[in-house]
Amino acid sequence: MASGRLPAEVEEFARYLRALTRRLAAGTGWYGVFALRDPEGLRACLDGSEVPPWDVVQSLLQDLSTQRGADAAQEAAARASTLYRASVAAHDTGPGSREALQARLGGMLREQRNAALRERDLQAAISATEGAADRERLGAELAWAHDDWRRATARIEELHARLTALTPRPS
Repeated sequence: MASGRLPAEVEEFARYLRALTRRLAAGTGWYGVFALRDPEGLRACLDGSEVPPWDVVQSLLQDLSTQRGADAAQEAAARASTLYRASVAAHDTGPGSREALQARLGGMLREQRNAALRERDLQAAISATEGAADRERLGAELAWAHDDWRRATARIEELHARLTALTPRPS
């Protein structure tokens, strides 16, 4: 999002997301994974300069369910969904949003391709490996590569939907 004051809907969702993460044990679950793998991206989502992909929100809600119970997560999910949709709509009407979404889509397509290549290479390495410890380590890496591919695929679908929802450019 361009510099300046955040739209009210974006700020409200960022506040909600900060409150949600305060309810989670730091350094554990998906919250811990996101903080470790992409601390700048997580910070941008928490301060409202970026709207997180929905799969990130779902993962945080999964953490909430694990740590605080299914009822707490269900209640939080309903509010999260409403605030998220409003935040995305407000964010995407800002100046330069189409170009920003297109750039993000290009990045996600690259991430998806890279994850697919990592999966292929890791599957080949597992097939060629004889040691159980190496197979186990490579299997864990393969699971992460598949998760990266799955998340990139979901984000591509989400970005396509967001771009489609934008008013067409004048011809």
